[in-house]
Amino acid sequence: MRTHTTFPRSGTRSHVLTFGMVSLLGCLLVLPSTALANRTLVVPISVATYTDTQSGFPTFVMKWDEGRQPDPLALKWGRSQVPVRGTGMTSIQHAFRFAVERLGPTLHPTGTLSLYATFSGPLSAEGSTAEAALAIGFLALLKGDHLKHDITIAGTLEDGGRIGQVSQVAEHTTAAARAGYHVLLVPRGQFYAPRVNRVSLSLESQVLVREVDTIEEAYEIMTGRKLSAPPSKTPAS
Repeated sequence: MRTHTTFPRSGTRSHVLTFGMVSLLGCLLVLPSTALANRTLVVPISVATYTDTQSGFPTFVMKWDEGRQPDPLALKWGRSQVPVRGTGMTSIQHAFRFAVERLGPTLHPTGTLSLYATFSGPLSAEGSTAEAALAIGFLALLKGDHLKHDITIAGTLEDGGRIGQVSQVAEHTTAAARAGYHVLLVPRGQFYAPRVNRVSLSLESQVLVREVDTIEEAYEIMTGRKLSAPPSKTPAS
């Protein structure tokens, strides 16, 4: 008895492959979207000293996994070794708490926000000076906004979101220009008259210095988006 081996036609094979691809695509579409979620933002830290060996300002990289747990949102270092010491740790925590509380009425973020630094060591000199930048960075990350790459800010964070004064404003201005920034935001009252001026170090390097009062004002300049008005405190009865 002869045996016959039959091979599937090419059309049948094509249908099988097509079905397999569609099935795979369907599996991918039903995967939880949170597994792919990850917001990232880079925040420059204004410094008063800038050398020719540096390439831009030191930065913090913020990453939020948008997970459901932990609840409320947790802040941690992205690496096991903590790269920042000194007063900088207090400033980071201060800015983080402000951002979460500021968004509280409209947004309840959960998951883990990981922080990475492009430098290591103490942040004593620029620790409190970086508070305004860090607060704006945390707010922008959680709201899904982007920072303009040519703007930086030097200022502390005071009660109610006011931007407090810093030292060495002239040095911050020079460093910002040398680092390639076009706009430096400084606290109100810390620049020479008139309140908006242009400091030119060369034809290629210019920085516009602007005074700001509050985080809301600085946020709109740095992101192009408005922050909702802060919640009004109900007086105690």
